[in-house]
Amino acid sequence: MQKPVSVMWESTIACGLACRHCKASARKIPDPDELTTVEGMNLIDQILEFGKPYPILRITGGNALMRSDIFELIEYAKDEGLNVTIAPSTTPLFNRENIMRLKEAGVDVVAMSIDGHNAELHDGFRGVSGTFDAMIKAAEIMREAALPFRLLTTVTKFNVRFLPEIFLLAKKLGAVGWYLYMLIPTGRATIEHEISAAEFEDVFNFIYDLMQLRIMTVNAIAGSEPFRRVAVMRRLVEEGKLSEKELKFGELYRFLRNRLDALLSGESFEKIKSSRAKRGNFDKGIFVSKNGMVHPSSFLPIEIGNVRRDSLVHIYAGAEILREMQDASKLKGKCRICEFSDVCRGSRSRAYAVTGDYLAEDPYCAYVPGSIGEIKDARKILEELRVTNFGRRGHRNSL
Repeated sequence: MQKPVSVMWESTIACGLACRHCKASARKIPDPDELTTVEGMNLIDQILEFGKPYPILRITGGNALMRSDIFELIEYAKDEGLNVTIAPSTTPLFNRENIMRLKEAGVDVVAMSIDGHNAELHDGFRGVSGTFDAMIKAAEIMREAALPFRLLTTVTKFNVRFLPEIFLLAKKLGAVGWYLYMLIPTGRATIEHEISAAEFEDVFNFIYDLMQLRIMTVNAIAGSEPFRRVAVMRRLVEEGKLSEKELKFGELYRFLRNRLDALLSGESFEKIKSSRAKRGNFDKGIFVSKNGMVHPSSFLPIEIGNVRRDSLVHIYAGAEILREMQDASKLKGKCRICEFSDVCRGSRSRAYAVTGDYLAEDPYCAYVPGSIGEIKDARKILEELRVTNFGRRGHRNSL
């Protein structure tokens, strides 16, 4: 609770796409109340007030490239010592000239969305034809320019059975990481777009498998809190302390694994499995909206302050909601009594989106508390996974 690992800034709501899952419900033109250039620099100054190591500035939108001052803001943040990532939309603005300007401004990593392995699936999800080809072209340019980029996939019922294909395409394009969001029904996204609780469980187990490969960083982020439980359970199975039948692999998991093995063309999963796999960390962040409102996360639209009125440091330190979500005794339903509450606590964003109560049980968690019984050292197991496989110690995505 001392500081967030990252600050995500919704720099603008303007975007040329019409993605069916957009949490911001982006539109063609900016909101007149968006933070100005001076206010954007002030936000950067507020992030610096957290002290070193500084939180990472993650610039998102809408489409951040629709801000005429975006390169100036990036340069300002870099000059002050911040690490900066940006997630532009794959529109005509994301061209060679602007990619080179991002590199010159000092962006550390670019994040692009990939929601399908072909134009039909990806463009159908993004709402505009040609975005898949634009993404492929942008990846080629960034690879040539030695500008690191990640690919982001929102898992929905439309693309869940194509995750092996998307994963291998991300590898082929040269991404340094593949990050998977579990859909939260906010903005344009609806509950009808979500996969079932049992399917989430299968996806989490498949992600754990991918993390065994020495290919690239794989990370389960927003909406993936129960993945921590799955990771602990998988490690217990590996250590012979838990029966594999407790994992309850379903049809989707078997399909995804069989499909991956088939696509590997004879290079079997076990052959390229690594005990020192590249894995991402759980990123504890906070969200600043286009007009300066601060939310616990981009998927939990409860205002806890505004950077136009108060310092981000003060807002973060005084936010009772952040402490409540870290306290398992404050949770409700099965999340409160679950033996994994010390490491999971469920998705607070999904609980709020579905029930209107951010302390309610995660409505899309398939686990039944008490199925395994008391788990000793669950936090220690997860910490070990973070150190050797998931990244830096102590980072936790609590939202």
